[in-house]
Amino acid sequence: MIFEEVKLYTARLEDIKHFYINTLGLNVAEESEHSFTLQIGLTKMIFMRSEADQNPFYHFAWMIPTNRFQEAKAWAAARVHLSRHEGEDETYSTNWNSNSLYFEDPVGNILELIAHHTVHNESERPFSKKDLLQVCEVGLVTEDVLSAVDELEQMGLKRWRAISDTFAPIGDVNGLFIVVKKERTWFFSEQKANIYPLEVSIRDVGRLRIG
Repeated sequence: MIFEEVKLYTARLEDIKHFYINTLGLNVAEESEHSFTLQIGLTKMIFMRSEADQNPFYHFAWMIPTNRFQEAKAWAAARVHLSRHEGEDETYSTNWNSNSLYFEDPVGNILELIAHHTVHNESERPFSKKDLLQVCEVGLVTEDVLSAVDELEQMGLKRWRAISDTFAPIGDVNGLFIVVKKERTWFFSEQKANIYPLEVSIRDVGRLRIG
């Protein structure tokens, strides 16, 4: 599935706008007093100012070309501190046949760059920000993972790989909800998952609002 739009909320809009523009070097597609938008390949990412008395953070992943992981890692490492897990700053999943790295923005959003080796999206040019192809994962936090899976299946979405009562990837390799139980610690992070407002628009499925 394709995430056409992902809308996230933040209490520190100016701080993260500075991060995405000045630290990562990305371009703002649209902005207003209350929001700014990044065009990440196929996906429009909208960061909205949160009016609630909370500090939202999310997990999301950007897909990169399957043959450019090490270049993408060098690009990221030149700009941010890469997160580490058990002494490593990257990981390979045998179940997913993918390489990933992680880092956090100033408000604690957990970003992942992932190269899926089952996807034929090879690039012939050196890696750059133009090779952030789409948002391919969005964390969806819930009190009851299996009930959330049932609701997503009723929308026509499919389970992808094995699921449990604390973790379930739903969708396909191009776009996944990473459904996790509230308070579960995010991979490559010390942060515990929490429920915050989230809106997504999925091609041929429609708009979904959570929280």
